[in-house]
Amino acid sequence: MNKIHVLDEKTTGQIAAGEVIERPAGVLKELLENAVDAGARHVRIDIEGGGCEMIRINDDGCGMTPQDLAASVLRHATSKITRFEDLNTLHTFGFRGEALYSVAAVSQMILSSCTEGGEGSRLEVHGGKVLAQSPAPAIRGTTVEIRNLFYNVPARLKFLRSPSYERACLLKVVEESALANLNVGFTVFSSGREVYRLPAQTENETDAVLARAKEILGEDVGSSLLCKSFAENGLKIFITPPDKLVATRDLQFVFVNRRPVDSKTIQQAVYKAYQNVRPKDRHPAFIVYMDLDPASFDVNIHPQKRDVRFADEHAMFSAVSRAVSDTVFGSAIPVQMRVSAAPHAAASVSAQPDLISQPLPQITPAPAASADLFEAGRKESFSLPLSVPQEQTSKGVFSVRETEDPVEYHACASGPEVSAPAKDIPLAEEPAWWRGPYHYLGQLEKTYLVFENPDGLVLIDQHAAQERVLFEHYMHAFEKRKVAVQDLIFPIHVDVPPSNAESLMSWAPWLKEAGFDLTRFSTRTVLVNTVPSMLRFKEDDMKAFISSLSQIAGDPAKSTDELKRKMVALLACKKAVKAHDQLSAAEAEELLENMKKCEDGMHCPHGRPCVAVLSTKDIAKLFGR
Repeated sequence: MNKIHVLDEKTTGQIAAGEVIERPAGVLKELLENAVDAGARHVRIDIEGGGCEMIRINDDGCGMTPQDLAASVLRHATSKITRFEDLNTLHTFGFRGEALYSVAAVSQMILSSCTEGGEGSRLEVHGGKVLAQSPAPAIRGTTVEIRNLFYNVPARLKFLRSPSYERACLLKVVEESALANLNVGFTVFSSGREVYRLPAQTENETDAVLARAKEILGEDVGSSLLCKSFAENGLKIFITPPDKLVATRDLQFVFVNRRPVDSKTIQQAVYKAYQNVRPKDRHPAFIVYMDLDPASFDVNIHPQKRDVRFADEHAMFSAVSRAVSDTVFGSAIPVQMRVSAAPHAAASVSAQPDLISQPLPQITPAPAASADLFEAGRKESFSLPLSVPQEQTSKGVFSVRETEDPVEYHACASGPEVSAPAKDIPLAEEPAWWRGPYHYLGQLEKTYLVFENPDGLVLIDQHAAQERVLFEHYMHAFEKRKVAVQDLIFPIHVDVPPSNAESLMSWAPWLKEAGFDLTRFSTRTVLVNTVPSMLRFKEDDMKAFISSLSQIAGDPAKSTDELKRKMVALLACKKAVKAHDQLSAAEAEELLENMKKCEDGMHCPHGRPCVAVLSTKDIAKLFGR
């Protein structure tokens, strides 16, 4: 019996569709590219459910004759190329002639099209089989309606995510297409509700990009973008400055000849430029446009044409890194600078002083007698060799009661503070890293708390330390499912990009258990109806938290533990005292005592150290003892 046989046409069609179409978003991407290639100036998109129920795209492009319409659903039928060498001069999105064929193989599809002054035609295809072709209204353009996607491939349906997540993916495709094709207007409806109305941009390119960016990336991010154009590689860079970094990589777009692509080379080049100023948990939002000779890159290395390979990857990396540095820093060499908008990172990314000409940073003393210890060192500049204690974690148990509110810290007026004499921190249930007794000496740059203990000097990052305290407090309550909830008299309105709103609402049931009751107000606005009673956020702070949460929500199929940890870390970060806030001696000592109760008092939730030690031996070496 022969073991080798040729697959039937239906099976090969379904396999080919699987290479091109993984989810509804893949369908939308292919059909949008066809619409733009057809010269459309406006595209309307209708979505039902998560896209499997229905996706309809109507464009006002050049349309097709009845004969072209019938040929469009055949495999490898294309108007873009006639031979392989044409790929080297290609300026269109589609070229392989697989989109309509692949979509038709796994759906119930109806196409209607008409050329200018021609005859309209309608084609109905189910599972790759043409059922009928009939006349249609003579309206220029093309309408493609996809229903019951994957109805004949149930295994594919099984691996799709929730409708909310699939809608978020669909909107992401629209957002990419809208940023790539500024001269095309987009209108998007989801279950009859308008999500986007983006008119075609007629301004100059820079203004057009910024206008679209405000609609898609959000007003705050879009308004902050720095932009610059370069002749090399036709580069146009739109990117956030160091003080406007965001929580995730979701707001990063790369377009090569208007095609949205994923490129590790480009991404790493951008991060290279930010290496001295970027905290590890913050990311630049950017839009990078490149205009290249089609022969200098290849997008045909993956069926979905997302990956791109450049003829000279090293040269491209260098060019983009230089361009980003020039855009952000005004030079090709990124410099170290202070970052103020990412509070948990401000202390660790400060400017490096000139140790020859600059005095030591100002320390706010407490008590006055301690000031003499530091004044003596001002006459000679030196670098403090800080070290992190070897024993990193405590084996103790965090024991804050669920009904307790987190310790509240408030910024005070600047200037030296008169406080009570320093006292010993009491010893009780000491963790492994504890080296008491501690005497509080003062603040360094209103960012680091300086203590003396038997081992030497101990420096504590006040923001990172309180982040850890609040993180464990909140996590303790969430894990015990004892989150007390406070109803808001007036719901808080939070505006986020529509794709982020979909991601956020996909987590709504889980977030309600965590104390946040969120409801949809519009396609880009969610209402916060309740919050955990342990929080004391102002309205603007709550809006900032929910906006950041929408960026990290992502795929609802991810572990709830992963999202819980990220959410609680974000809560702690937003609530914690910031760098450059002045603390009293009592507040500093209370923070140290709370750190002692933590399971890990040595690190903030993001992994940064909270404590560093300058030992008496290191101090002695400074003076040649």
